Amino acid sequence: MQNISWIVISLTLAAICVFFFSGALWLLRKKVPHEKMRKHHDVAGFMLGTIGVLYSVILGFTVINAKDHYTQAERTIHTEATMLADLYRDAGFFPEPSASSIRATLRDYVKYVLEEEWGKKDNHLKAQRTIQQLWKSYASIDLTQVKTRLWYTQSISKLDKMMDARLARHFYAEERLGSMMWCLLISGALITVSFMFFFGLENLRSQILMTGLLVSYLSFMLYLVYCLDNPFSGSQGIKPTALEQSIPLFDDLDQGNLSFFLSDQ
Repeated sequence: MQNISWIVISLTLAAICVFFFSGALWLLRKKVPHEKMRKHHDVAGFMLGTIGVLYSVILGFTVINAKDHYTQAERTIHTEATMLADLYRDAGFFPEPSASSIRATLRDYVKYVLEEEWGKKDNHLKAQRTIQQLWKSYASIDLTQVKTRLWYTQSISKLDKMMDARLARHFYAEERLGSMMWCLLISGALITVSFMFFFGLENLRSQILMTGLLVSYLSFMLYLVYCLDNPFSGSQGIKPTALEQSIPLFDDLDQGNLSFFLSDQ
Protein backbone atom coordinates (compact mmCIF):
# COMPACT_ATOMS: atom_id res chain seq x y z
CA MET A 1 0.00 0.00 0.00
CA GLN A 2 2.86 2.37 0.75
CA ASN A 3 4.39 1.89 -2.71
CA ILE A 4 1.00 2.33 -4.37
CA SER A 5 0.40 5.53 -2.40
CA TRP A 6 3.48 7.40 -3.60
CA ILE A 7 2.88 6.23 -7.18
CA VAL A 8 -0.66 7.58 -7.13
CA ILE A 9 0.40 10.90 -5.59
CA SER A 10 3.31 11.43 -7.99
CA LEU A 11 1.23 10.50 -11.06
CA THR A 12 -1.61 12.76 -9.94
CA LEU A 13 0.75 15.67 -9.39
CA ALA A 14 2.45 15.11 -12.72
CA ALA A 15 -0.91 14.85 -14.53
CA ILE A 16 -2.13 18.15 -13.07
CA CYS A 17 1.07 19.96 -14.02
CA VAL A 18 1.14 18.44 -17.53
CA PHE A 19 -2.51 19.35 -18.10
CA PHE A 20 -1.92 22.96 -17.02
CA PHE A 21 1.21 23.60 -19.10
CA SER A 22 -0.05 21.67 -22.11
CA GLY A 23 -3.24 23.71 -22.06
CA ALA A 24 -1.27 26.94 -21.77
CA LEU A 25 0.95 25.92 -24.69
CA TRP A 26 -2.07 24.98 -26.80
CA LEU A 27 -3.74 28.36 -26.11
CA LEU A 28 -0.52 30.21 -26.97
CA ARG A 29 -0.14 28.41 -30.27
CA LYS A 30 -3.75 29.20 -31.14
CA LYS A 31 -2.96 32.92 -30.90
CA VAL A 32 0.65 32.93 -32.13
CA PRO A 33 1.50 30.90 -35.26
CA HIS A 34 4.56 28.69 -35.17
CA GLU A 35 6.20 30.72 -37.97
CA LYS A 36 6.62 33.69 -35.62
CA MET A 37 7.95 31.50 -32.82
CA ARG A 38 10.75 30.20 -35.03
CA LYS A 39 12.43 33.61 -34.88
CA HIS A 40 13.26 32.95 -31.21
CA HIS A 41 14.77 29.50 -31.68
CA ASP A 42 18.44 30.50 -31.59
CA VAL A 43 18.23 32.70 -28.50
CA ALA A 44 15.68 30.48 -26.72
CA GLY A 45 17.74 27.36 -27.40
CA PHE A 46 20.89 28.94 -25.96
CA MET A 47 19.05 30.25 -22.89
CA LEU A 48 17.28 26.94 -22.32
CA GLY A 49 20.58 25.08 -22.43
CA THR A 50 22.22 27.51 -19.98
CA ILE A 51 19.34 27.59 -17.53
CA GLY A 52 18.80 23.84 -17.87
CA VAL A 53 22.40 23.11 -16.86
CA LEU A 54 22.28 25.50 -13.90
CA TYR A 55 18.95 24.15 -12.68
CA SER A 56 19.97 20.51 -13.11
CA VAL A 57 23.06 21.13 -10.95
CA ILE A 58 21.01 22.84 -8.24
CA LEU A 59 18.30 20.18 -8.33
CA GLY A 60 20.84 17.35 -8.35
CA PHE A 61 22.71 18.62 -5.31
CA THR A 62 19.42 19.27 -3.53
CA VAL A 63 18.26 15.69 -4.09
CA ILE A 64 21.61 14.34 -2.86
CA ASN A 65 21.52 16.49 0.29
CA ALA A 66 17.89 15.65 0.96
CA LYS A 67 18.60 11.94 0.52
CA ASP A 68 21.54 12.19 2.93
CA HIS A 69 19.25 13.97 5.43
CA TYR A 70 16.68 11.16 5.06
CA THR A 71 19.32 8.43 5.46
CA GLN A 72 20.82 10.03 8.56
CA ALA A 73 17.36 10.34 10.11
CA GLU A 74 16.72 6.65 9.40
CA ARG A 75 20.03 5.69 11.03
CA THR A 76 19.13 7.54 14.21
CA ILE A 77 16.04 5.32 14.56
CA HIS A 78 18.17 2.19 14.22
CA THR A 79 20.66 3.53 16.76
CA GLU A 80 17.91 4.40 19.21
CA ALA A 81 16.28 0.96 18.86
CA THR A 82 19.63 -0.83 19.16
CA MET A 83 20.56 1.03 22.32
CA LEU A 84 17.15 0.31 23.84
CA ALA A 85 17.58 -3.41 23.16
CA ASP A 86 21.07 -3.37 24.67
CA LEU A 87 19.88 -1.50 27.75
CA TYR A 88 17.03 -3.95 28.21
CA ARG A 89 19.43 -6.90 27.97
CA ASP A 90 22.02 -5.33 30.29
CA ALA A 91 19.36 -4.54 32.88
CA GLY A 92 19.03 -8.27 33.51
CA PHE A 93 22.46 -8.29 35.11
CA PHE A 94 21.54 -5.71 37.75
CA PRO A 95 20.14 -6.63 41.16
CA GLU A 96 16.46 -6.29 41.96
CA PRO A 97 14.43 -4.13 42.14
CA SER A 98 16.57 -1.99 39.81
CA ALA A 99 16.49 -4.54 36.97
CA SER A 100 12.68 -4.74 36.88
CA SER A 101 12.33 -0.98 37.22
CA ILE A 102 14.68 -0.30 34.31
CA ARG A 103 13.01 -2.83 32.04
CA ALA A 104 9.53 -1.55 32.87
CA THR A 105 10.59 2.03 32.17
CA LEU A 106 12.17 1.06 28.85
CA ARG A 107 8.92 -0.63 27.83
CA ASP A 108 6.97 2.49 28.80
CA TYR A 109 9.30 4.64 26.74
CA VAL A 110 8.97 2.50 23.59
CA LYS A 111 5.20 2.33 24.02
CA TYR A 112 4.99 6.10 24.37
CA VAL A 113 7.11 6.75 21.26
CA LEU A 114 5.06 4.34 19.14
CA GLU A 115 1.57 5.27 20.35
CA GLU A 116 1.77 8.93 21.29
CA GLU A 117 4.91 10.59 19.96
CA TRP A 118 5.56 9.23 16.48
CA GLY A 119 4.29 11.55 13.76
CA LYS A 120 2.86 14.01 16.27
CA LYS A 121 3.96 17.30 17.75
CA ASP A 122 3.51 17.77 21.48
CA ASN A 123 5.48 19.05 24.45
CA HIS A 124 7.00 15.61 25.15
CA LEU A 125 6.36 16.03 28.87
CA LYS A 126 5.44 12.37 29.29
CA ALA A 127 8.65 11.31 27.57
CA GLN A 128 10.65 13.56 29.87
CA ARG A 129 9.04 11.98 32.92
CA THR A 130 9.78 8.51 31.59
CA ILE A 131 13.40 9.40 30.90
CA GLN A 132 13.78 10.95 34.35
CA GLN A 133 12.39 7.77 35.88
CA LEU A 134 14.91 5.77 33.86
CA TRP A 135 17.82 7.83 35.19
CA LYS A 136 16.51 7.49 38.73
CA SER A 137 16.38 3.71 38.29
CA TYR A 138 20.03 3.66 37.28
CA ALA A 139 20.95 6.00 40.13
CA SER A 140 19.39 3.61 42.66
CA ILE A 141 21.47 0.59 41.59
CA ASP A 142 23.59 -0.97 44.30
CA LEU A 143 27.18 -0.70 43.00
CA THR A 144 28.96 -2.66 45.72
CA GLN A 145 29.73 -5.55 43.35
CA VAL A 146 32.54 -5.13 40.82
CA LYS A 147 30.58 -6.84 38.03
CA THR A 148 27.63 -4.57 38.67
CA ARG A 149 29.85 -1.52 38.32
CA LEU A 150 31.14 -2.81 34.97
CA TRP A 151 27.63 -3.35 33.62
CA TYR A 152 26.59 0.03 35.03
CA THR A 153 29.40 1.84 33.20
CA GLN A 154 28.47 0.20 29.90
CA SER A 155 24.77 0.89 30.41
CA ILE A 156 25.26 4.58 31.15
CA SER A 157 27.33 4.91 27.99
CA LYS A 158 24.56 3.23 25.96
CA LEU A 159 21.92 5.36 27.66
CA ASP A 160 23.80 8.49 26.58
CA LYS A 161 23.91 7.17 23.00
CA MET A 162 20.19 6.44 23.12
CA MET A 163 19.50 9.99 24.30
CA ASP A 164 21.73 11.39 21.56
CA ALA A 165 19.81 9.36 18.97
CA ARG A 166 16.50 10.57 20.38
CA LEU A 167 17.58 14.21 20.19
CA ALA A 168 18.94 13.70 16.67
CA ARG A 169 15.60 12.19 15.63
CA HIS A 170 13.79 15.32 16.79
CA PHE A 171 16.36 17.57 15.12
CA TYR A 172 15.97 15.77 11.78
CA ALA A 173 12.19 15.99 12.10
CA GLU A 174 12.37 19.79 12.41
CA GLU A 175 15.07 20.52 9.81
CA ARG A 176 13.76 21.73 6.45
CA LEU A 177 15.16 23.15 3.22
CA GLY A 178 13.59 26.51 3.96
CA SER A 179 11.33 28.84 2.00
CA MET A 180 14.22 30.45 0.09
CA MET A 181 15.41 27.11 -1.26
CA TRP A 182 11.91 26.05 -2.24
CA CYS A 183 11.38 29.38 -4.05
CA LEU A 184 14.59 28.72 -5.98
CA LEU A 185 13.55 25.18 -6.91
CA ILE A 186 9.99 26.04 -7.96
CA SER A 187 10.92 29.23 -9.82
CA GLY A 188 13.74 27.38 -11.58
CA ALA A 189 11.32 24.70 -12.74
CA LEU A 190 8.82 27.28 -13.98
CA ILE A 191 11.50 29.22 -15.87
CA THR A 192 12.89 26.06 -17.45
CA VAL A 193 9.46 24.93 -18.65
CA SER A 194 8.50 28.43 -19.82
CA PHE A 195 11.32 28.41 -22.39
CA MET A 196 9.54 25.55 -24.15
CA PHE A 197 6.88 28.13 -25.07
CA PHE A 198 9.39 30.08 -27.20
CA PHE A 199 9.78 27.21 -29.64
CA GLY A 200 7.42 26.82 -32.55
CA LEU A 201 7.43 23.31 -33.92
CA GLU A 202 5.22 22.75 -36.92
CA ASN A 203 3.80 19.65 -35.25
CA LEU A 204 2.04 21.00 -32.14
CA ARG A 205 1.44 17.53 -30.71
CA SER A 206 5.17 16.80 -30.68
CA GLN A 207 5.89 20.04 -28.84
CA ILE A 208 3.14 19.35 -26.30
CA LEU A 209 4.52 15.82 -25.81
CA MET A 210 8.06 17.09 -25.18
CA THR A 211 6.79 19.79 -22.84
CA GLY A 212 4.67 17.25 -20.99
CA LEU A 213 7.63 14.91 -20.49
CA LEU A 214 9.75 17.75 -19.13
CA VAL A 215 6.99 18.93 -16.80
CA SER A 216 6.23 15.44 -15.50
CA TYR A 217 9.91 14.76 -14.80
CA LEU A 218 10.45 18.05 -12.95
CA SER A 219 7.26 17.65 -10.93
CA PHE A 220 8.32 14.16 -9.88
CA MET A 221 11.78 15.41 -8.85
CA LEU A 222 10.26 18.20 -6.75
CA TYR A 223 7.91 15.70 -5.11
CA LEU A 224 10.92 13.48 -4.37
CA VAL A 225 12.71 16.41 -2.71
CA TYR A 226 9.60 17.15 -0.65
CA CYS A 227 9.36 13.53 0.57
CA LEU A 228 13.04 13.38 1.47
CA ASP A 229 12.82 16.76 3.20
CA ASN A 230 10.00 15.46 5.42
CA PRO A 231 11.45 12.14 6.63
CA PHE A 232 8.81 11.45 9.29
CA SER A 233 5.61 12.42 7.45
CA GLY A 234 3.73 11.39 4.35
CA SER A 235 3.41 8.05 2.61
CA GLN A 236 7.18 7.77 2.19
CA GLY A 237 8.01 8.86 5.73
CA ILE A 238 10.24 6.72 7.91
CA LYS A 239 8.24 4.13 9.85
CA PRO A 240 9.07 3.09 13.43
CA THR A 241 9.75 -0.48 12.34
CA ALA A 242 12.98 -0.75 14.33
CA LEU A 243 11.25 0.40 17.51
CA GLU A 244 8.29 -1.90 16.89
CA GLN A 245 10.67 -4.85 16.67
CA SER A 246 11.97 -3.98 20.13
CA ILE A 247 8.78 -5.22 21.81
CA PRO A 248 9.07 -8.92 20.83
CA LEU A 249 12.79 -8.70 21.54
CA PHE A 250 12.00 -7.47 25.06
CA ASP A 251 9.65 -10.43 25.46
CA ASP A 252 12.40 -12.86 24.43
CA LEU A 253 14.81 -11.30 26.91
CA ASP A 254 12.25 -11.62 29.70
CA GLN A 255 12.15 -15.33 28.93
CA GLY A 256 15.95 -15.54 29.06
CA ASN A 257 16.39 -15.97 25.31
CA LEU A 258 19.69 -14.34 24.21
CA SER A 259 19.89 -16.01 20.78
CA PHE A 260 19.36 -12.72 18.98
CA PHE A 261 22.45 -11.18 20.55
CA LEU A 262 24.56 -14.33 20.19
CA SER A 263 23.62 -15.14 16.58
CA ASP A 264 26.50 -13.17 15.07
CA GLN A 265 29.14 -14.39 17.49
